[in-house]
Amino acid sequence: MLRLRRHRLWLVAPAALVLGSLTGCGKPAPAAAPGSIVEAPPETVVEAPAVLPLAPVPPIFLRGVGFEAPESILHDAVADVYIVSNVNGGAADVDGNGFISRVAPDGSLLALKWIDGTASGTLLNAPKGMALVGDKLFVADIDVVRSFDRKSGQALGKVAIPSAGFLNDVAAAPDGTLYVSDTGLGKIKGLADPQKNGADALYAIDARGVATAWVKGKELGQPNGLLADAAGVWVAALSGELYRVSREGRRQLVAKLPGAGLDGLVQTPGGRLIVSSWETSTVYISKAPPAAPGTFEVLIAELESPADLGYDEKRRQVLVPLFKQNAIYIQQLPRDAN
Repeated sequence: MLRLRRHRLWLVAPAALVLGSLTGCGKPAPAAAPGSIVEAPPETVVEAPAVLPLAPVPPIFLRGVGFEAPESILHDAVADVYIVSNVNGGAADVDGNGFISRVAPDGSLLALKWIDGTASGTLLNAPKGMALVGDKLFVADIDVVRSFDRKSGQALGKVAIPSAGFLNDVAAAPDGTLYVSDTGLGKIKGLADPQKNGADALYAIDARGVATAWVKGKELGQPNGLLADAAGVWVAALSGELYRVSREGRRQLVAKLPGAGLDGLVQTPGGRLIVSSWETSTVYISKAPPAAPGTFEVLIAELESPADLGYDEKRRQVLVPLFKQNAIYIQQLPRDAN
């Protein structure tokens, strides 16, 4: 049985977190040659027993409505709806049955298969991370980034990345550049070339739809969740590391969280990072804005398979897809935690 801690926040002991100087240039990110990784000493976050209350509003736990391996949730602030990607099968299976749902902020299901991979004219295999740019919704789908109309859900096009093995998350920078993580899980069943391995990599897609390998290397620790801003990209990796990659392609380690299998990564308006871990079944939140030294604390514990997070700034709601539970969990933050 899934047990949910609804009203407690567990603190984490302080650790010095290292950030390098980050610069933005307002131009599409240049490709970085392999070997441009710059390491900082790792810092380990250690649990401590203090407890703080969460918001008094009970969380929303939506299940039994037809979700099938929900992997990512995104708040469309314009339409004020939550968009949920459903893998519906193996995470690397080219099976044409993935779908995307729409959910109201109160947790009611609006459309189970708003975008349906089995419908004529629409192809979705195993949709995962998503990003919105203007009137387009971009979705990572194994080795392709697909685009759909933000309002109607109509398929618009795709950007294929033939060298990719397992595209996982998509993040949009302020200049419109899309960043895509390739978690590099090895030989992927169902691809045209079953021998290609993919690689731990981050790709950049410019406004013309041209994809380039931005950064590659095992040092990326199987990158998963992404969060882009003007200075670069935050990355949550399966290795358990949270780090920054500058626009020039330089990696700087920020923190080593208590568990591995990091997945979702979002940021509050106040600058606090929220990240999920499959290994510890936990959602963590940084205690202070990460631009300054800070620590992480446990936000929600005992959530099995918390995947790619979303965040509703208007209601201060953290949106958690529970991949193995075919469910989503919505928790409001207290005002002072936003």
